[in-house]
Amino acid sequence: SGTGTATLSLFIAKANASVTLTDLEREFNGSAHPASAQTEPEGLGVQLTYNGSASAPAAVGTYQVAATIADANYQGAATGTLVIRRAEVSISLTGLHQTYDGTPRTVTATTSPAGLPVKLLYDGGEAAPLVPGSYVITAIVDEPGYTGLANATLVVAKAPAVIVLNNLTTTYHGAAQSPSVSTTPAGLTVNLSYNGSSAPPVNAGTYAVVATVNDALYTGTVAG
Repeated sequence: SGTGTATLSLFIAKANASVTLTDLEREFNGSAHPASAQTEPEGLGVQLTYNGSASAPAAVGTYQVAATIADANYQGAATGTLVIRRAEVSISLTGLHQTYDGTPRTVTATTSPAGLPVKLLYDGGEAAPLVPGSYVITAIVDEPGYTGLANATLVVAKAPAVIVLNNLTTTYHGAAQSPSVSTTPAGLTVNLSYNGSSAPPVNAGTYAVVATVNDALYTGTVAG
């Protein structure tokens, strides 16, 4: 007979646990956007990496997320894709009704969030218009973290002109007669009507005169 001693090792393997990744669709706001992880059983520690880095990303882009359970009794892992998209910007346009004054007629754009640069196009070009008319305005925000688009119509009205009628009292002499006309600014073309007719009167009488500026940049009407 004999005696002996044996030493055996008991190995208890970690139990399997599941990991579910959430919050994988985010919008840029300048802050880091970590993914969220839920475990089953609940409450287990989880280590997350983003394209191999432990730091949660803030910039717009696509990141491969790896989640690994960090627990003494459980093991498990999961992967997913975190997408941070550009934030949609609200653009407000003001100064859409203006009057010709010989200088470029620009509109003003404000953004929410505030202070973002806006590219403005006037009928597709970058030059602000000078002359009266209607112009399609396109406002574009195209930044690393933000995107936005707005459209509106800029209306530039003709500038008001002053018309002065002189020599409205005359004496019949057998030929057509018209008043003299001056404008401010000077030299504008003026159409005259007499009791609704464009023909200057010849005979003695009283005639309602309407003077109307005919110009691409100025407008005005006066009666006498």
